[in-house]
Amino acid sequence: MVGATTYAHSKSGVTPALSRGPIKLAIGLQVESIDVDIMFDASTFILGTTPGAFANAGGFDGARIKIDKLLTPDLNDTSRGVVNLFNGTITECDVTSTKVTIHVASDLVYLNAVFPHRQFQPPCNNALFDSRCGLNKASFAVNGTCTAGNTNTDIMASALTQATGYFALGYVVITSGVNNGLIRAVKASVSGDLTLAYPLPTPCATGDTFTAYPGCDKLQATCSGKFSNLARFGGFPYLPDPNTLAMGQSGTAPIDNSGAGAGPGDIPRGRGGRKDNFDLV
Repeated sequence: MVGATTYAHSKSGVTPALSRGPIKLAIGLQVESIDVDIMFDASTFILGTTPGAFANAGGFDGARIKIDKLLTPDLNDTSRGVVNLFNGTITECDVTSTKVTIHVASDLVYLNAVFPHRQFQPPCNNALFDSRCGLNKASFAVNGTCTAGNTNTDIMASALTQATGYFALGYVVITSGVNNGLIRAVKASVSGDLTLAYPLPTPCATGDTFTAYPGCDKLQATCSGKFSNLARFGGFPYLPDPNTLAMGQSGTAPIDNSGAGAGPGDIPRGRGGRKDNFDLV
């Protein structure tokens, strides 16, 4: 039981129901993983939306799962305590019309993080709106209402007057209608039109509402001109281009003086050698 909801095992045929895959225990630093299935029907809701829509909207992002084994001859006796078998974080969700499959990785997955966090590269190392970027996401939220002409991959809203490309690489959250709670990345935007990177199951209807957030291409000019956040820019835009490093100054090949005898005083090779060479007659 979780809260006021009792979950049955998937084999019982009752919904909502839960099941999980086997747990593998091994010595070492191997990242273990399990799959957890949530079976549901039309009457199953999580925070007012179906489990499938909840998962697609990112509701399980960053959630954790803990699996304990109860040691007892009687389920009413918990005095012997439990043995922890697994702790992990949800990494991905697969959704069908009746089931959500949650992929969970053990905490060792955090060892796969890129280190160091900041690398010497022209693009910004920060993610838009994270703690290092410092911008407040709520202050850039743009609320809108859909007008006529929507498709599965386009959201039309005449009130969106931002410059072309303002929402590109950002995302939109549908806040009402049949797609309520769904989140989609924005591939491109022009005045009054958001083109989605992944289609919606059903086009938005006229009057449906949404909240759109801008995107960032991590370039210095964008950080300065679009977000006025140059002081927190996390890239290194003045690094030499790799071709410059390979070719040397002004596009000429670099002179390598590291070899033995290299340099202007080296003995010429091949034809036209030193004049004191003997010619065989």
